[in-house]
Amino acid sequence: MATLHRVKGLEFDFIFVVGVNDGIIPLSAAMAADNDFDRAENEIQERALLYVAGTRARQRLFVSSSGFPSTFL
Repeated sequence: MATLHRVKGLEFDFIFVVGVNDGIIPLSAAMAADNDFDRAENEIQERALLYVAGTRARQRLFVSSSGFPSTFL
């Protein structure tokens, strides 16, 4: 088990990205920036982080959410 940040540069046969819920990914604090420019930059970073996590899988990627899924799905 690892965080999304921790898997950068690593590869695994199977990746499970769990909890891809609204408010978690993207992190609600990151999306509450004071201005549109910062909010757009934060969204790009949050999307890139999810992309990196998803592309670490060699064979299969599993993504789950509960309640309200992330707008990124």
